Amino acid sequence: MASKVSKSKQTASAEDRRTKAAAARAAAAAAERRRRNLIVGGAVVLVLALIAVLGFLVQNSREESKPVVLPAPATGTDHGIIVGKASAPVTVDMYEDFQCPACEALETQTGPTIGTLLDQGKIKIDYHMMSFLGPESVRAANAAAAAANEGRFRELHEVLYANQPEEKTGGFTNATLIELGAKAGLTSQAYKDAVNNGTYDGYVHKVDQDASKADVTGTPTVIINGKRLTSAELTPDGFTAAVNAAA
Repeated sequence: MASKVSKSKQTASAEDRRTKAAAARAAAAAAERRRRNLIVGGAVVLVLALIAVLGFLVQNSREESKPVVLPAPATGTDHGIIVGKASAPVTVDMYEDFQCPACEALETQTGPTIGTLLDQGKIKIDYHMMSFLGPESVRAANAAAAAANEGRFRELHEVLYANQPEEKTGGFTNATLIELGAKAGLTSQAYKDAVNNGTYDGYVHKVDQDASKADVTGTPTVIINGKRLTSAELTPDGFTAAVNAAA
């Protein structure tokens, strides 16, 4: 009888060991699968990141290789686009990116005040349209240069901010820019061709380079008589006071 009980215990013990061993093997296999999935997932992320970087570098290289074609009113500092009366006593340098949410906020909040000061002949603006947020910004800045060449920069500037897409979501396609251009009175074939062909891409790249040399590291950056305005001075009252102080 004792022998049978002992054998039963031994059988149960062996079965228990086999069960534990099987569980351990399954756990190890699961861990290995997770490790491999992590490696594969990480590799995929790395490849996608490399593709994005290469795409940016290729795009940037294309811009660098294009000739610098200046729009007619690019007569400001570093060939900024001048808007306003030539006789205006105060020049305002504005560095913007059409995809920049803070630039859109500035346009919404202070744009009407800026427009009034322009119409009153108190200021002229030297616009430097940057493109640090990617290809969409490049396309928008190129379209703005094309609009400037036809004397409608201000109109397109307003329309683009009023229809600003979420940044880096593929917005501001050429087709969209042609459609928005029509809302700003830009229906000529010259404008459409400039948008589709990236006529001013070389100029857009030069604006970025010159802005970097001027130590402009973000948008919007607003400079009046060499003084960079603070965030508090970008309000309607703050902007007006800065202009009056510089007059």
